[in-house]
Amino acid sequence: MNKRFIAISAIIFFAAISRLLPHAPNFTPIGAMALFAGAYISNRYLAFLIPILALLLSDALMGFNGWYFVEQTIAVYGTFMLITALGLLMQKNKGILKVAGLSIASSLVFFIITNLFVWIGGFIHKPELYSLTASGLAQCYAMAIPFFDRTLASDMFYNTVLFGGFYLLQINIPSLKTEKVRS
Repeated sequence: MNKRFIAISAIIFFAAISRLLPHAPNFTPIGAMALFAGAYISNRYLAFLIPILALLLSDALMGFNGWYFVEQTIAVYGTFMLITALGLLMQKNKGILKVAGLSIASSLVFFIITNLFVWIGGFIHKPELYSLTASGLAQCYAMAIPFFDRTLASDMFYNTVLFGGFYLLQINIPSLKTEKVRS
């Protein structure tokens, strides 16, 4: 393993562990961890594996606190992997506009998919929540809008910290810039 891979992995794991700190609802680094891993880990298998392991570790340390229904857990982890795939689009260009654009895209993907699964899980487990109609789905999305701003803000904040922080690390430790992550 090289220094670059270790540094990138450490950043992802530290971001995951930061979920244990007090924070506003939906203001977590999970989207940023996935986008960062996809952007910086060139081995595609490891680009998906490292952030999933970090997310599992932080979930375990929190006692799997947010695991309500199987559908929602699948949605969160599946969306996490989709965001990692978005990060792969940045492997050759990690400019500010691309990071910002994909941060917004990852927030939207998370919002759309996880709330679709909240709606599905709702009529499976709590049918009184939302009806199995288009208006029930619209109601589910409408109820989730107040949480979207925090998701978007956290993705923008944590992507700035992760991408910007690693950029500064590469300036101060030149060997991090030149080594390839193929481990």
